Amino acid sequence: MKKIIVTGGAGFIGSHLVKKLIDNGAEKILVIDDLSTGKAENIKDFEEVEFLNKKIEEIDNLAEVFNNFEFCYHLAAGVGVQYIMENLSKSLLTNIEGTHKVFEACKKNKIPVLITSTSEIYGTSEEKEWSEETKSLIGPTTKLRWSYAASKMIDEFLALSEFEEGSLNPIVVRLFNIIGPNQLPDFGMVVPKFIDAALNDEPITIHGDGSQSRSFTWVEDVVEYFIKLAEMKAYGEIFNIGQTEEITIKELAELIIKTVKSDSEIIYKDHEEIFGKKFEDPKRRTPNIDKIVEYTGIKPSKNIESMIKEIVQNNK
Repeated sequence: MKKIIVTGGAGFIGSHLVKKLIDNGAEKILVIDDLSTGKAENIKDFEEVEFLNKKIEEIDNLAEVFNNFEFCYHLAAGVGVQYIMENLSKSLLTNIEGTHKVFEACKKNKIPVLITSTSEIYGTSEEKEWSEETKSLIGPTTKLRWSYAASKMIDEFLALSEFEEGSLNPIVVRLFNIIGPNQLPDFGMVVPKFIDAALNDEPITIHGDGSQSRSFTWVEDVVEYFIKLAEMKAYGEIFNIGQTEEITIKELAELIIKTVKSDSEIIYKDHEEIFGKKFEDPKRRTPNIDKIVEYTGIKPSKNIESMIKEIVQNNK
């Protein structure tokens, strides 16, 4: 594919995807990004990029804008727990209204679309690992953190219902804690936030007691999966994209301090102190990735130690 759309293409994952697509021979990439969490400098050196600095829901003629393109990667969404908790209604509108507009433009131009969903939709499921068929267990509406998960579930339902009706060719990917070079600490992203503090010998703040576990995924693996799934035309399918290696947040902080050789101390703050009573945190979050590995033949390339080392080296 030579002509590609990337919504959210100035963001962390989006800019890595744009670079990889150009390396693979893309001739024209339309990036649509309102720069709420992205940066224009992430894509400024790519002459193949046409940049539209707007919110998707504010573009009146989106179907015309999409004309003559071959594929759409729809990444535009609120990112990071901190950003989402501070911009709840804005994130909801972007996820629902913006995605609906993208789907309509893709339908009119017969463009397949890969849409990024989230591990958030599994909620607080207590299953040992989460496959694509794991039942969601999100909290009550009073816990506003789950509004993001609900909006992404609506996106998935919309994509799959349009596919069943034969009007859209979607690929749905659920992302689990993506990390890598050039990720900003500004929006509550735990790894760059911890590394930034460690490099400056500042305290590393853990929300809760640090026993909650996560798995972290290398961004270059993610974009490899995106491109492979598009090439394989995996329409109507849902895929977890993640890493099966778990680490607690306390262990993560200790690993970063050790890697950086930092004098940072670890301090703990209650979730309610940071986010108020409208927040709830899953105790663990680990994907089953058998489906995508079997489908694409691609396995995760790095463990958590090597990821942290490379990010730290890039930040020095």
